[in-house]
Amino acid sequence: MGCCSPFSAVATASTADPARHVNFTAGMVLGVDDYRQEFAYHSARDKWIVREFLGYGTLSGLAVTVEADANGPRVRVTPGAAAAPSGQLICVGREQCGSFNPWLARKEIADKLNAQAALQVDHDHLTLNLFLTLCYVDCAVADVPIPGEPCRSDENLMAPSRIADDYTLSFSFDPPPMAEALAGPALDAFWAGLDIAPANADTAKAFATALSRAELQLRLALGVYPADAPAPADADLGQISIATNAAPRFRAALKALWVTRLRPLVAAQRCGTSPVTANDCVLLARLTVPVVRVSTHWEVAAPPVDQPTAVTLDETDRPVLLPAALAQSTFGATVNDDSSGQTIAFMSAAGNILPPIRIAVVRSDTAISVKVPPANAASLGKELTVKAGGAGVITLTTPASTTIDGANTLDLKVRGAVSLVSDGANTWHVTGLVQ
Repeated sequence: MGCCSPFSAVATASTADPARHVNFTAGMVLGVDDYRQEFAYHSARDKWIVREFLGYGTLSGLAVTVEADANGPRVRVTPGAAAAPSGQLICVGREQCGSFNPWLARKEIADKLNAQAALQVDHDHLTLNLFLTLCYVDCAVADVPIPGEPCRSDENLMAPSRIADDYTLSFSFDPPPMAEALAGPALDAFWAGLDIAPANADTAKAFATALSRAELQLRLALGVYPADAPAPADADLGQISIATNAAPRFRAALKALWVTRLRPLVAAQRCGTSPVTANDCVLLARLTVPVVRVSTHWEVAAPPVDQPTAVTLDETDRPVLLPAALAQSTFGATVNDDSSGQTIAFMSAAGNILPPIRIAVVRSDTAISVKVPPANAASLGKELTVKAGGAGVITLTTPASTTIDGANTLDLKVRGAVSLVSDGANTWHVTGLVQ
């Protein structure tokens, strides 16, 4: 959907410096470049404010539902607004719908599914993990005649006179980059795993040691630990202990650590860097879609009994932004409080990842195996991220009756990571949220 043409505001303004604005002086002759420069300056500052003060995600509306119609299952998205990672605001002014079966019938999609099915034991059934994304685009519109040389071709007689904000809603096999958005749950899980007790040491040395270990562990959990950094000692991966009296100071120190050292490493875009011109998208939902081959094409599988469709909608990782006034209220503080009980685990030897763990960082310079929890009914919708923090290959193994996308093992490359989600029916699915 959209009004886009080959002309692009991003492309035409790419040479403008967002850190400069025009110094208007009496008698100055202004040209197109001057107006583009002035627009680029103000537009860049608007987006800078949004991404630095708010972040990115859904602002209002954009509710996603899955329903059935004559063409099979489809998604419906209500009108609403979002902030893209660049800070660009996106407005969806009208309700939008997208059907799965026509999308599956597209040649490039069918070819991809055929290639995936050829690698499976069952060549006629697949379970897709799709991502519903909302992306900002601009459109050149309102053509007007322009002066030029005689005997021009028709396409050179007119040029767009306006640039319109627009958007695309699409299904994708890959999620948009969202390292900063995923840092929130990681920070919550890290805080939940701290040992805060009156009996813990309350000295300046103990506080400094705890803060140093916190930075190391958070860098590992966020996937920004330098590849050439020394291997962390086993003691640095243990549970961090904080005296109860020191907890408020430690919380303030972690806030400063996040702002000054960690956020710049995961930010979608920083001031002084080139603007984001591609994949400026936000995640609205993850969709688990079982599909079946019917003759020469693919369709969404028939729904289970008493369910309208076989498609499962998951908005767990959808970034959502609260208005500042609401975030400061009692309600805002309550809904922002993490009560999942999920934690981060640091492992340096073979073992089992326990069910409450959300992020497991496995630090080993030799090849080892770790076992993921069962993907049973009790774990339906649970997410698990496993990151390899050493020089060794980490092999994920599964309990009896549980698989990872149909396989019993999954190897993580050195310094690699994988994100999984449980379907509650004995399968962990690789979501692609973490690479």
